[in-house]
Amino acid sequence: MSDGTRDEPVQVSVVIAAYDDRERLHECLLSVSRQRDPDGNTEIIVVDDGSTDGTADMVRREHPAVRLVTGDNRGAEVARNRGVDEARGEIVAFIDSDCTAEPGWLQGMADNLRTDPLLVVGGRVVHRGTFRQRLIGIADFGEYQGPKAREVRALPTCSMGLRKELFEKVRFDPRLRPNADTLLSEGLRRLGATLRYQPEIVVRHNPTATAAELRARARRYGRSFVEARRLDPGLRWSNFVRAGVPGVVAATLGRAVLDWTRLLLHRKAAGFRWWEVPPAVACLLQRRIASLPEAVRACRKR
Repeated sequence: MSDGTRDEPVQVSVVIAAYDDRERLHECLLSVSRQRDPDGNTEIIVVDDGSTDGTADMVRREHPAVRLVTGDNRGAEVARNRGVDEARGEIVAFIDSDCTAEPGWLQGMADNLRTDPLLVVGGRVVHRGTFRQRLIGIADFGEYQGPKAREVRALPTCSMGLRKELFEKVRFDPRLRPNADTLLSEGLRRLGATLRYQPEIVVRHNPTATAAELRARARRYGRSFVEARRLDPGLRWSNFVRAGVPGVVAATLGRAVLDWTRLLLHRKAAGFRWWEVPPAVACLLQRRIASLPEAVRACRKR
């Protein structure tokens, strides 16, 4: 079901998948609505993935200009695919419901993508707030903190833009959640796309960061790390997964070292003071260890 279809031409479609995230989605929509693309019409599409907290009613009431698509609770990957199917823009920009777009986000996306049909662009993912929230910034988005633009192997879908015609050749794989953006990025690269990190394109991520959620997040990512490499053996770290449980253990420790490297490289950008570094190092290791049981379980599953 889709609300609010219009006939005027659209250059950029912003797609947001949401599930039971009414308050944060409201803030996300406010941040995006303030920065419509100045060179053309922009549409904002929310795909409500079967929310039960009044998310759809909030969008209808507070954001009548937003196109609302409703559906069953089938996961963010299916919701994002549906949003792109509904999109009328040449350019599609993804942002998550728990993020807010900093000024210039939309224009930065559009300016980068108008001239190169094989470019995929993303930017900095900023975390401020509690120690745990900033820890997620390093653990999940440590690669997207630095000040220099560069080509990357993957981009997170909490802030990603590309041509719609390019996306339609790959799409999100609904068999994998989370980490479907890893498979999408690899598929885009194989089509000849260039993935570029542009630090001036900024979103602020506002994750739930209780101790219980951190553990649950670690378990989800541990499982999907293995599942992604089963679905696509060409991904980085796949050799470790093929080596079985010892390889998964080695990969987990290696990724902890990668976390520490990013923490030290981007400490200031990630908002960590020097005295916070030792506990952050310990917590990052603990988080990787917490991911290990689910990773091992997925590795043993045939």
